[in-house]
Amino acid sequence: MLYTLKIQKLLNQGEELSLPEEKVKLLLQAIKIADENEDIEWGYDLRLMLIETERDVTFTKESIPAFAWILNACDGHPDLFAETDFLWQYKWMMADLYDNPQVSKEQVHAALEDFKIRLQRNGYGLRAYYNELYNDALVQKDTAMIQEYGEKLKMVTRDSMSDCEACEMDAEVSATFELQGFEQGHEQALPLLEKQYTCVHVPMRTLVNLSYEAFKNNQPELAKEFCSKAETELEALTHDASALLSEVKLLVFRTAEDPVAGKERVEQLLPRITGNQGRKVFQMALYLIEILRQFPEATPFSLLLKEDHALFRSGKTEYTRDELLGYFEQVARDIAGLFDRRNGNNNFMKQLDAII
Repeated sequence: MLYTLKIQKLLNQGEELSLPEEKVKLLLQAIKIADENEDIEWGYDLRLMLIETERDVTFTKESIPAFAWILNACDGHPDLFAETDFLWQYKWMMADLYDNPQVSKEQVHAALEDFKIRLQRNGYGLRAYYNELYNDALVQKDTAMIQEYGEKLKMVTRDSMSDCEACEMDAEVSATFELQGFEQGHEQALPLLEKQYTCVHVPMRTLVNLSYEAFKNNQPELAKEFCSKAETELEALTHDASALLSEVKLLVFRTAEDPVAGKERVEQLLPRITGNQGRKVFQMALYLIEILRQFPEATPFSLLLKEDHALFRSGKTEYTRDELLGYFEQVARDIAGLFDRRNGNNNFMKQLDAII
């Protein structure tokens, strides 16, 4: 059929591209063609490809509606599709739901319970389920929830739906920083530093966290050592947009060590921070507040922004430190309010208050 050739042509074009954002555009075109021709099997496969591709984009926006379509297709056509095709993607979608404050607490919990049911009826345990609760507790920096879900994780054996061992150990290091402090977290990280367990983002993410925590713990030499190693790991992730949060976090120490290089890097990174009001933007805003406060008030920053950037002003390319600081303080405050209202606590605002 002619339309399938059009779809295949778009997929072939996508294989030649390096930027995931451009691949997403082609996949959306292919999905439109499949839907117009009522080809549910192509629509299903293409949406799975779309979700996989958006994992490499800093701020996802197409994955949630694509996954909702997949769930409906599977439930409506169990003879054509199997839940095991997309259970791993469901983990990613749970993270995206947690990341969106416009999704209510009730909606998040309903999706989490649906994920739990699908895990169990396909023969899996609940470790993946508790991974999601544990990771959200870490983002909220809620010590009670970190302890609760950390203990529940330990009670459930690993299976093929669990986060990889490197990611689980990295999360445990973050938990130890929150619950026991830097020295214990450093000790907890040793197997990752020795690369006994690795994945695409570990030990990079662990090294970034260690550099930041060492700096906050007044150990600049140790922070410098971890920073250097983290930079080496980041070099291998040049085209991985999802590493942006780690780059910004690492810049807190890098700016303290070398303000000139730090300023240059701020000017390079800020145009890329154009996402929604999610957890990543909140975290980046907090780190940028810490970074910007290291510069004198009148420091000018030269920024080449696209028109869709919230800071963009026609004809304006220079921004003062105070302009940027005020902007990111407001961004962090607005997002904190959204999440705290959603979650029924003040965990996000406490994080903002701790640095201003």
